[in-house]
Amino acid sequence: MLTGDVFGITIGAAVLTVVGGIVGGVLSSVAGGASIISYPILLGCGVPPVAANVTNHMAKVFDYIGAISASLKELKGNWLFACLLSIFTVIGSVIGTRLLLIFPESVFEDVVPVLLIFSGAMFLWRNYKAGQDAKKVQIAGGTAMASKLTAKSKNKKQSHFFAVIVMLLIGCYIGYFGGASGVLLLVVMDYLLDRAFLVNNAIKNLIAGFSNLIAFIVYALSTHVYWTLGIILAVGMFIGGYIGPTLMRHISVKLLRYIVAVLSFALAAYFIIYY
Repeated sequence: MLTGDVFGITIGAAVLTVVGGIVGGVLSSVAGGASIISYPILLGCGVPPVAANVTNHMAKVFDYIGAISASLKELKGNWLFACLLSIFTVIGSVIGTRLLLIFPESVFEDVVPVLLIFSGAMFLWRNYKAGQDAKKVQIAGGTAMASKLTAKSKNKKQSHFFAVIVMLLIGCYIGYFGGASGVLLLVVMDYLLDRAFLVNNAIKNLIAGFSNLIAFIVYALSTHVYWTLGIILAVGMFIGGYIGPTLMRHISVKLLRYIVAVLSFALAAYFIIYY
């Protein structure tokens, strides 16, 4: 158990926290859901629920810093667009925090498993659709490919507009509840943005990192933070966050979508059982 807020952390608790942070960091940078590992660890170390939530937000900021550091290649040429989406997400988050004062958090807790199951199904459908499109291109030849690229170009501005609107809505969700928001961000960008999967994941990590930073600043002003344990968790999350995008470069996009789909279903099961 945690016996003090500064130096009273046992070696066992510190090791468990670092390892849990690494695992959670990898999970978060690949899809989302680090809190299903890091939050229970903080509770197990004796941190009160509210303080654990705030301390977890702090640690997750470093998770995303690690992920962003490992994704500089994918973010090249996409910083302005990613920051624009982040701004709209933060605006939505502020709206979400206000909604929390009106409606109970349980409203979204009941919806989260449905959203996650839907997201997992969309990733599976995306793989199926990609396979069908590839077959059509092989049959029709280069003309079909050229036609498809032209259509994508025409729809690019429209997709960006819808992406901004959806970022506002997801921002409201993050500010209101936020469970497994990384998966929801990724599935939206995978469908609406004409960018590679790894680029979308890098943008997702930037948006989520910025949102977590804002949330931590707001919460830290009114709630106690367990800095020592939080820093230990942050070290593990930074390492895990850096490892995740690096591993993703060596895995096919098709397999990545299957992995994220499975994680989505697993997160849905977690929320159904524990919430």
